Amino acid sequence: MLLMQKLKRFLLSRKTVISLICAVGISCLIGSTIPQITRKSPQFFEQWEAGSPRLYYVIDLLQLNQVYTSAWFLILIALAALSLACSVYYQSKTLIKSKATAQREITERSFKDFLALRLVQRPEVRGRKSEARGQKSEVGGRRSEVSVEELADKIKKIFKAGGYRPYLAIEESRCFLFGKNRAGRWGSVIFHLGLLICILAALYGLAFQKKGFVQLKQADTFQGKNEDWQSKSLAVFAANFDPGFQVYLNKFTPSYWENDQIKNLESSLTITDSKGEAREFLLSPAGPIRFQGTKVYQSTHYGYALGFILKKEGSKDVLTDFLLDAQRKKDKPLEGKMDFPTTDYILDMKFYPNLIEPSFYATLPGVDLTVTEKGEQRFKGRVLFSQRARLNSKDSLSFVRIRYWTGLTFVKNCGMPLVYSGFVLSTLGAFLIFMLPYKQVYLKVTEDGNNVQISIGGRSNRYKALFSEEFKELAEDLEKELGKHGNNSVT
Repeated sequence: MLLMQKLKRFLLSRKTVISLICAVGISCLIGSTIPQITRKSPQFFEQWEAGSPRLYYVIDLLQLNQVYTSAWFLILIALAALSLACSVYYQSKTLIKSKATAQREITERSFKDFLALRLVQRPEVRGRKSEARGQKSEVGGRRSEVSVEELADKIKKIFKAGGYRPYLAIEESRCFLFGKNRAGRWGSVIFHLGLLICILAALYGLAFQKKGFVQLKQADTFQGKNEDWQSKSLAVFAANFDPGFQVYLNKFTPSYWENDQIKNLESSLTITDSKGEAREFLLSPAGPIRFQGTKVYQSTHYGYALGFILKKEGSKDVLTDFLLDAQRKKDKPLEGKMDFPTTDYILDMKFYPNLIEPSFYATLPGVDLTVTEKGEQRFKGRVLFSQRARLNSKDSLSFVRIRYWTGLTFVKNCGMPLVYSGFVLSTLGAFLIFMLPYKQVYLKVTEDGNNVQISIGGRSNRYKALFSEEFKELAEDLEKELGKHGNNSVT
């Protein structure tokens, strides 16, 4: 029991909540600062590891290059969810028991929490002074007989006109509790419940989400197999990622503004399911595709794939595509250095889409090519499209193909409907908190000999200045309706 109390205090502690929020914020900052596996091409991380092996080892060991699917981030979000769940539970428990709580709150202190106004009536009494017969009071110079029941009805009528509803009345002590915007009491619970649902959905994603990245060339097909990913990121409890459908890239079209910034990227895809049924889709950064529970996103990583045929005497010709990242300025070439598979040749390329004028589009393409073999230079020069470079007396390299490639990101996360539901609940809770703040007014009728005393007090957890004005208006209505006699004091 003691352990549970300590755990409760820890989870509901303000220091714990603030620390968790800061930790999540710092983690998200790390995730947005350090390149993540699912957002960069595999070549990027290969070059990073080759250039800074020690730094890359530390980052990879701490899973800082896959923050959102790391085990430590999963534990962090689980603690945040547990803290929020405790908060929602105890807030709900308090509100459910609020009727009993309200009875205890109607004390002298209740009328000092925010503003207290005391009205005192000293009625003149004729005959027997009995509640059953009623009281005779002088209102506005006239004598009238007002029973306790009639007094209560008048009070309720005044508060009803102001939008207040009685939800507690104790006739023995003549105490009343009026409330306005009662639904607003649940605003905080609904808001935090929505946040909890969003966090639980994120927790589910961190535990089971699957992400994969592929580089697809025009007229090529992604088979949808686990081993076909260029890179993938699986959550802690996720197994292999097999989407279960094939993706064929019909066409990729980039467009640019005059300042060389990307205007739009659009991929035309044909997706074939396991039954052999094919459908065409248009994919762009603003319009992801959802197919069989998997979302496909257009990556901003793209470029040209240059095809070269290596002809070696006595062996079969080999066609290989080399993927170059797109240039960010049209007056800059696309650069890349890579080896030719199954050979000792290394190609260092600078590709110009247009040799006449700067351009993003391959209208008059050519490549400045340097080929080395075991550290010795075999060729250096410019090769135009469809031309051949002689490497030695037996080998030659032909520039035969140019086409676009683009990156596609696949994400499978079944928790997104929960995220939307949580967002709706949080929005509703925020509306109740800010637009319908809950207000309470306490009222107590006491008798002391010939005097009838009405004391009122109230409180609101938001917009207290506005509530003060509303409270004063209610007090003035009570004075006007019931009469103002004897002493009148405000505390």
